[in-house]
Amino acid sequence: MKVRVNILYAPGTNCQHETAYAFRKVGAEPQILLLSDLLEGRARLQDADLVCLPGGFSFGDHTGAGNVTAWCLKTRLADQLEAVRAKPSICICNGFQIAARAGLFGDVSLVVNDSGTFRDEPQQPHLVADNDSPWLSGLRGKTLRFPCAHGEGRLLFADRSGWRPALLYPQGENPDGSSESIAGITTEDGLVLGLMNHPERAPDSEALELFANAVRATA
Repeated sequence: MKVRVNILYAPGTNCQHETAYAFRKVGAEPQILLLSDLLEGRARLQDADLVCLPGGFSFGDHTGAGNVTAWCLKTRLADQLEAVRAKPSICICNGFQIAARAGLFGDVSLVVNDSGTFRDEPQQPHLVADNDSPWLSGLRGKTLRFPCAHGEGRLLFADRSGWRPALLYPQGENPDGSSESIAGITTEDGLVLGLMNHPERAPDSEALELFANAVRATA
């Protein structure tokens, strides 16, 4: 039986199909769930082996990047948000902004890039940190290259409680000014991975191992 993946779609999300393709390529069975179906009780986000909050501009980011979807998860879907913490989940770009605003990673925030503008780096390098997350199995110390495409990805934090570094920008190649050149983080138990950049847009590269690892861990 294939590993099932629920991919959340909110109005303005635009990376759901690339993400589904990446999971399908490593043998999983992705399903795109509408936020409206969750809110109206027709589906539940946690009813799968893996969960993904994909990239895009949910609700146009009109009240802040990911803010409306995060509010829905924190208030009307709080039980489902809590259930997501207990299973392997990946939060990409706008999905990372949603997860951060919803409190999945403690006291962290994602703000406008220090350049003040959108950054597009098709082959952005990422160093895999010393982190035993199932998403990163066998990748420690490797450099993964996949697209950077965001305008509000500068990671700031008051302390390190609730999360651990997962990916780092090499020296001199930090596209957004994130503190300590941190390009991605996990929850303390490693189950939830958050990153601003887009491994799903590099399905023919070693970045696909992020998805393959999680599928193998839950198969």
